[in-house]
Amino acid sequence: MSKGKIHPFFSDEKILDIIRDYSNDTIYFKDHQSRFIWNNRSHAAQFGISDPREMAGKTDADYYPKDFATRARKEEMEIMETRIPLISNIERLEKPDGSVVWYSASKYPIIDEKDNVIGTWGISRNITALKIVEEELSRTNEKLKRLSQVDDLTGLFNRRYFYEMIEKTASQYDRRNRRKKDDPDDTFSLISLDIDFFKKINDDHGHNKGDDVLRLVAGILTSQCRKSDMVFRIGGDEFMMLLPDTPLKGAKVQAERVRTALSGAPIVLDERSAPVRLTASMGISCYRDCSDVADLIHKADERLYTSKNLGRDRAT
Repeated sequence: MSKGKIHPFFSDEKILDIIRDYSNDTIYFKDHQSRFIWNNRSHAAQFGISDPREMAGKTDADYYPKDFATRARKEEMEIMETRIPLISNIERLEKPDGSVVWYSASKYPIIDEKDNVIGTWGISRNITALKIVEEELSRTNEKLKRLSQVDDLTGLFNRRYFYEMIEKTASQYDRRNRRKKDDPDDTFSLISLDIDFFKKINDDHGHNKGDDVLRLVAGILTSQCRKSDMVFRIGGDEFMMLLPDTPLKGAKVQAERVRTALSGAPIVLDERSAPVRLTASMGISCYRDCSDVADLIHKADERLYTSKNLGRDRAT
């Protein structure tokens, strides 16, 4: 074959045959009524059809679920009206057996020599394997994100996430208070908590028993929370409870509920000794009464130490 000449094999008809028979992507042409006029073998094979010519005159409604076919028809009518193609649209198809197939689909208008739109044509690629990888990656990232927010020992949120969430919560209340009238109950509170005599528990019974105490306290704190509340282990035996939509009075009630729950859940630290009744010292602060987040945390911690100095097993 001389340079510049196209091999006679590559006629328009032959190229069309190659596309019809060997493309892994699904390709189809439709008339103005969204009836198939040409399909390649990959498209027909989706429906167990060996000869794509059998699809001529049929519509998506003959092969796909009603909602999928209705959506496709609506898209094609819009393409024919606007002449604007739909590029790389992600389509989700749930099959009768419950499995899900994903496609990246593009659709274009068919325009004749007189500039009339006479139908649409499209090409789609099965991206199910890619979507599975993406979803697995998303789950992994979500798991890693959660791990970065959670204390390994207790399963509570950790110190780093505490500072992130308290700043976020304060910003939300600042915006709300700017938008509406001053409401004394529209605020949030913080409870700072230390386990009383925790160092002695570690010294007398070992760190494994100390860890058991931390896990027990974490479970009790969580059990006494509303869904909107958040509990954090800041470090050692120090915990924080963030209470949205809670003024100081409500936080005091919550702290007393926690104190009672701790007292009512003794733990066996030594099989030769009686169960130990746990107590905690707590400090409470309310955002409305503080100048900023740092002041809120400082007051809660300061009041916690006041509770210790007053004899422990109390909230201040």
